[in-house]
Amino acid sequence: MEHVKALRSSVVTAIALSTLCACNMAFAGPKDSCITTHDLQTLQRDFFTNFPDGQAFAKYVDKSQFELRTNAPEGRKLEQGGSPTAEKIDWLIRTMNTHKDLFSGFVFDKPDFTYMRGQLRGGQPSVDNLRTSKRFPKNECVQEVNYEIPAGACVMSQRLNRLSITFVKDERPLSLSSVEMFFIACTAK
Repeated sequence: MEHVKALRSSVVTAIALSTLCACNMAFAGPKDSCITTHDLQTLQRDFFTNFPDGQAFAKYVDKSQFELRTNAPEGRKLEQGGSPTAEKIDWLIRTMNTHKDLFSGFVFDKPDFTYMRGQLRGGQPSVDNLRTSKRFPKNECVQEVNYEIPAGACVMSQRLNRLSITFVKDERPLSLSSVEMFFIACTAK
């Protein structure tokens, strides 16, 4: 009979602990999946200080879900061919370092913060509640931050029209999820 009581006690303890953990995860989960101002400071220091830095890209890139979007022929081939993320990042860094005249002297605009309004207060996820702001929202769960640069100067008949770098944080740690890099033809004045 003692072994039945011990088994019953162990089962009750296991159920109580799993319930407690589930409750803690329910309260900690949303906050842990939010980008914080500390995350932004770390990004600024580790990713943007020596931009473009291959090691910083490798540290932050989400290898399973990274997307490269570009109209540059070699990049399109990587994008459409299902190339490994490491090859895409290598191409990005090589392109930025090879064509320094297109990628120098720019400054990223103030980032865009995307969040679901009211998520931390039990609000339901909905397209109607999706918001983007240039200011870091207080008491909201920011899950995406997007850095862009304004269109660049015309160099050798082409202009960097868009460079956008997006980081996300959800059930995964803060990670680089996509880079968009588009060029257009231009005439120097």
